[in-house]
Amino acid sequence: MWREIVGLERALIAIAIALAIFFCRVLDCAAQHQLPHQIISIIEDMASSGGEEAALELQLRYEEMLAFPLEINMLTRRQMEECGLLSPFQIESILDYRKEYGDILSLSELSLVDGFAPEAIELVRHFFRFSSLQAIASPYVEEGFSHRFSAKVRKKLKSEGVSFTSKYKIEYGRRISAGLTLDSDAGEKLTPYHHPDFVSMHMAWSPREVPLDKKKIKFRKVVLGDYVARFGQGLALWKAFPVSFFGTPSSLSKRGSAITPYTSTDESNFLRGAGATFGSREMECSLFASYNGVDARIVGDSCYTSIITDGLHITDVERATRNSMHEYLFGGHFSYDFSRLQLGVTALCYGYDKCNARRIREYNRYQMYDGIWGNLALDIYSSWRSFRFFAEVAIDLRPAAALLCGLSWNPDYSLEMALMLRAYGKGYTATHAAAYSTLSGCYNQYGTTASIKYIPSRGWTMHLSAEYSAYPWSRYRIDGPSWDSRARIDILKESQNGSQLQMRLDWRHKSESGSTLKGRLHARATLSQCWTLSARIEGGLKGFATYGELGFRTIDRRWDICARGTYYNTEDWKSRVYIYERGVPQSFSVENYYGKGWSWYFLMKWSPAKFADLWFKYSKNYCAFFILITIPG
Repeated sequence: MWREIVGLERALIAIAIALAIFFCRVLDCAAQHQLPHQIISIIEDMASSGGEEAALELQLRYEEMLAFPLEINMLTRRQMEECGLLSPFQIESILDYRKEYGDILSLSELSLVDGFAPEAIELVRHFFRFSSLQAIASPYVEEGFSHRFSAKVRKKLKSEGVSFTSKYKIEYGRRISAGLTLDSDAGEKLTPYHHPDFVSMHMAWSPREVPLDKKKIKFRKVVLGDYVARFGQGLALWKAFPVSFFGTPSSLSKRGSAITPYTSTDESNFLRGAGATFGSREMECSLFASYNGVDARIVGDSCYTSIITDGLHITDVERATRNSMHEYLFGGHFSYDFSRLQLGVTALCYGYDKCNARRIREYNRYQMYDGIWGNLALDIYSSWRSFRFFAEVAIDLRPAAALLCGLSWNPDYSLEMALMLRAYGKGYTATHAAAYSTLSGCYNQYGTTASIKYIPSRGWTMHLSAEYSAYPWSRYRIDGPSWDSRARIDILKESQNGSQLQMRLDWRHKSESGSTLKGRLHARATLSQCWTLSARIEGGLKGFATYGELGFRTIDRRWDICARGTYYNTEDWKSRVYIYERGVPQSFSVENYYGKGWSWYFLMKWSPAKFADLWFKYSKNYCAFFILITIPG
């Protein structure tokens, strides 16, 4: 059976290479870059907070943005907020600059915009393009087909089986796209239909990028197949990764991006069916429907006892749960933009084709539902000068309610503050919600989060965050009410040559387990134009992890090599340390270290041509190979 998988993989690679050779006359693709350290820090924070799937989704999103940068002169205020790279002050500065001076045509011109110091330029330089609006909207712009193919093979050294992922995407301009994702975990066999364990496909269409009319309603996007939908602050519907995390002020507020194709490999966090978005400059409406398989343990022919989301189907028992029941879902979102005030309404209805036979426990008795369920939410987003207000209130069919609201203030580039309050009822049930939460769902908690970002002088950045959460009802393995509080201070020093020094202190107190204190000291030095050296020590009273890494990159960026050695010594799993590792694309690269021992890895990236990148990683635990071929139109 594995020979069939390998044969399929080789066939896909051969087809992609043939396409690359055929179209090599028109290739002119930018070199790939690694993620900025600010993005890496966010990914680490999300993983350490228990959101490993969200951290992977965020990593894949920014890798995609590196490959396909955004047109900065086409972005609206909302789209700039959605990308998660810009502060409110920077967004307003870009809008004011474009209104007064026109399009921003280069990175050097962006440095003239208020709020873009060298550190900010370094963060966004690889994520934006600077084409003029006239050139983008010109009817004489020639469009063509572009192709993107990637294949990843990964094998753990002390186990049998190989995991692989293949992705292919074809686009015609920026209006029509189609994609195919094939994924199989180590040990999984081909399905009875002779294809890999997970197959995802999509087709999407959107009109030519031109400024929208105030009154005329037009289609903005139509997606068939697998897609994700994100609306409001996520109290009713937010498929795919949540952007929020415990950190910077900007991260507390979410900006949904309606309906977009799904290209990840998470086998449970997407919708399957059709969705469409249409509207004018002021109004937007999205309608969607989904009928998707769900992994579950089935009793008899009509009841389920648990839902499984890990996506593993290695043993016979696990294969028996694969798509053993289905969920049907339909809904819509309507929003209206009053320039400085946006109002939105989200409504959805969903249910399973099997009855609920889960055991009722004290901690989950208010999270049970059977048959048809649904949520209704109202979201508000308002901006006035340097202030931003965001809120969402939602109810379910019980009815139980949930509320989230916040206020941010960003008077200039050097100061940003935010405060967020949340109150989620113990009975509020929203299967597809992903609003800011310290639990696995949006229920049974009251809390407040405050965050301050201050830049005292060029190169220095300070973050201060604090949070308190109360849980009035029982939780898993915790009987009765409980509470949790934490605080963090982060100090970052950056120099223009890329060197940096980060110091962090993290304190947390749980009512059931007491206090913990952790710290981080991270240093990165640019030794020359090609060589870099970085080191970190992180941990607390119950253990730590430390590493040193040496990196080399040629001036033409054809070769990129790094090696790292890590030593860790912690008491147990609870005192584990999360550390980001550079890895092959489309792989989760945040490792958790616990116990005592050594770890290491060697990573090499080679770009033999402008259209092809090859990665190879060999570590203590596994080896991985990745190929990316891009054929622009």
